[in-house]
Amino acid sequence: MTASSTKGGGALPTGLMASWGVGSLGTTSLLYLINMFVVFFLVRHVGIPAAVAGTLLAVTRLYDALIDPAIGSLSDRNVSRWGRRRPWMLAGTLLAPLGCIAVFNLPAAPPGALLYTVTLAALLLYCTGYSLFSIPHVAQGAEMTDDYRARAALMAWRTFFVYASGLVITAGAPAMIAQLGGDRRAYATMSLVAGAIIAATMLWAVVFTGRARVTERSAQVLRPLESLRTALANKPFLIILLVKMAGQLGTAFTGAVMLFFFVDVLQRGENALALLGLVANIVGVAAVPLWNIVLRSIERRSLLLLLLATNAATYLSWLVATPAEPQWLFLLRALSLGACGSGSVLVAMAMLTDTIELDRLKTGQGREGLFVGAFELMQTTSFIVAPLIAGFALSTAGLVPGQVAPGAQPQTALQMMRIAMSVIPASCTLLGALLLLRYRLTGATLAALRAEQALPTVLPSMNASASRAV
Repeated sequence: MTASSTKGGGALPTGLMASWGVGSLGTTSLLYLINMFVVFFLVRHVGIPAAVAGTLLAVTRLYDALIDPAIGSLSDRNVSRWGRRRPWMLAGTLLAPLGCIAVFNLPAAPPGALLYTVTLAALLLYCTGYSLFSIPHVAQGAEMTDDYRARAALMAWRTFFVYASGLVITAGAPAMIAQLGGDRRAYATMSLVAGAIIAATMLWAVVFTGRARVTERSAQVLRPLESLRTALANKPFLIILLVKMAGQLGTAFTGAVMLFFFVDVLQRGENALALLGLVANIVGVAAVPLWNIVLRSIERRSLLLLLLATNAATYLSWLVATPAEPQWLFLLRALSLGACGSGSVLVAMAMLTDTIELDRLKTGQGREGLFVGAFELMQTTSFIVAPLIAGFALSTAGLVPGQVAPGAQPQTALQMMRIAMSVIPASCTLLGALLLLRYRLTGATLAALRAEQALPTVLPSMNASASRAV
């Protein structure tokens, strides 16, 4: 028994893929704003100690971890004329921009219980809006088609807009902040512009994906223990889950310290982040069509292994970066991070949707939201751990909160920034590569399982072969 659908699978219209992909510009912009700017903003401009800022973000992510699987599961069971996902996406569209603006427009109050409470409330609003949109949105992409190449093409559109958001946020936001004076009011103004962009892109995805295929959950609902057992039996999903978690853990560490690193270690200021973001994301956007073509002839796992190894080497190179290093070396890192990063995002998301189809083929359950919720849960765990550890590590190393001249931080704090920017993300990325060696799901495996369902009299040997392959 398989999950049914309201529309056929196969290749997707370009307009539909682009309209779905543009929603990723909004969600990724939210992630970039929170992961790259919030700790620096709270410590440097609001005056909150680094350990407290890290704790507030950890509490927010813990809350996120609790609601993600629930949102995914509820969207699976939702029934409406708008489909299973779009009502939830609309709710996120309304809340997420408000949360973004609230985080960067905190009241001018001294550090203490009142300020910390208001900050936490703003972070929770952001987090709720993000999850309400992001989880159903990715689940919607996972159910649009069963075609192996079409899934990669769809994820190429998502990756394109992920890196387009990098141009808007990692390049545009710091440039705007610097142009406006780099003070607290500059961050507030930037958040208003970002909030408008986030709202517009999310709303576009809600409005223009109405004709997307919608899979229906099987009428046979598994008991909780059976549902858990079948989910855990999906080994390719568990592997890609852990690979992505390891990578996100490294990303979370770099995001938490990147502004500190550029300002205090490299002494280049916010404009360095703008330059890195501009180059990396232009290259990332330009590389997406190339990676999509490469995936037509190379199996997903092999390409991802190569990309992860290159990313790890690039991270390690920050360990020896200095204020006096030549500009071309800084730009070379940006080029590598952009090209390999966009390829990693595309391939990993294509592999995630492959594992979700594997679940549909084996169980007949259309539970894309549940799997995406679990995927977001593991990513969220990374963003709980990294800011918390980074915040306490920087505080223990003697980081001075508030306005401090570039390079005036103690050497212990500078060294901690360097390690968090290089050694830790490189180690996380290499761990993900080691885990990926055990991934076995291929396009041929999925095709064989589809053929079994289309031909009930298929020989037992084919069934055994497909089962062993995953």
